[in-house]
Amino acid sequence: MPGRNLSHPFFTLYRVLWRVARIFLRRSPRLAEGWEARLVPQDWLEPELTPADAEDRCADVWLQAASGGEARLAEAICRDLDPSLPLRLLITTWTAQGRDVANGFLPALKLSHPLLKAAVRFAPLDSPEHVCRALSLARPRLVALLETELWPGLMAACRDMGIPVIVLNGRINQSTARFGKFFSSLTRNIAPESVFAVSEEDGSRFSAMFRCPVRVMPNVKFDLSMSSLDSPPKPHELSSCFKGRVYLFASVRSGELKRLPRCFCEIVKADPRAVIIAAPRHMHAAAEWRDLMEDLGLRPVLASSLSPGAEVPCGHTVVWDRFGDLPQLYALAAAAFVGGTFTQGGQNFLEPLAAGIIPCVGPSTENFGWALSQGAGGAPSLEEAGLLHRVRSPGDAVRFMIASAEAPLGRDRVRQRYSAWLAARTGGAVLCAREIERRLRQD
Repeated sequence: MPGRNLSHPFFTLYRVLWRVARIFLRRSPRLAEGWEARLVPQDWLEPELTPADAEDRCADVWLQAASGGEARLAEAICRDLDPSLPLRLLITTWTAQGRDVANGFLPALKLSHPLLKAAVRFAPLDSPEHVCRALSLARPRLVALLETELWPGLMAACRDMGIPVIVLNGRINQSTARFGKFFSSLTRNIAPESVFAVSEEDGSRFSAMFRCPVRVMPNVKFDLSMSSLDSPPKPHELSSCFKGRVYLFASVRSGELKRLPRCFCEIVKADPRAVIIAAPRHMHAAAEWRDLMEDLGLRPVLASSLSPGAEVPCGHTVVWDRFGDLPQLYALAAAAFVGGTFTQGGQNFLEPLAAGIIPCVGPSTENFGWALSQGAGGAPSLEEAGLLHRVRSPGDAVRFMIASAEAPLGRDRVRQRYSAWLAARTGGAVLCAREIERRLRQD
């Protein structure tokens, strides 16, 4: 029988919606892979975590990360955990990109934390039957949700089963906040035990939605950036393929298909040495970008078709359909625009700064509002520090990028200024690690 919270009238409709959604989600390019694992089979955690490992408790901590970016946050937090603490860790993610990032950092993490046992799995569908089965198999002592992963089925099941939930590096958008206001009788009952939000604005939204302590913390993305500054990325191994000056359009979203490709034409027209790289946020969109650029006569090729020794002449474009290469592409580029900023709230514009390049973004940056505000004591914002350039139109982006390519500030100088800006904003990963340890020891 469902517990008190899963018996809420909301979940009657929620179950029906998930049954219908499963028909379509199974065909989704992002979710089709690992579909059976998302339905939580009985051997979901084998062989890495089994009941025999831990006297019928498979996991101490369940970390839920949405995709690749959140998986990197999990990496930073896990690196700061006490190596002397025996720990059984389950990391779940919705996407293959997130799974690959988590599996990529686990070997080094296990070397530095010899008492760690860990498994990476696709997150279960949030229908009550699947999250209850997952929790019954894992039986975690703590569930930690990263950033925006506020899944009502999982949160309600945890509350019914007496499993504490915390939100780390928490962000919340207006639509989720409106949901919380509309279903206040539900959200207040399934509230996490505590929330660590990345800004005062996010903290206010969480406080209005949940009845729980809310604390503002430094964003773990600042720690990731500082780590990148300590070992700056090197230009991509395919850098020798590009015979001109590279203009990078990074993490571009499908909603920008109608606006940005014409920028490519303007840049190629204005700079005879230009080579355009478009790196879609989602790999399955690469063919759509390539087809549109072909229609515009931009002679695109897919990065996956290139090999060292190939040549991409001036005036050509590359659609980057390889995941995980953005740091190396920023190290290669003469100028960079960060996508999602004309339509969908923005993508991570801190990465190019770690590579020593000042990024250009559009007006839609609400997903990264925490990085745009002033710091403690009136420390300057990124824009005030001259480390970010916001534009109102694609034409403005073209003009800024060409000017940046013609007269670069210098990568070392940019990194020095960015390091000084970051200094007062790091520490989020350590804070999260200490909170996890405190709760485990308390339990």
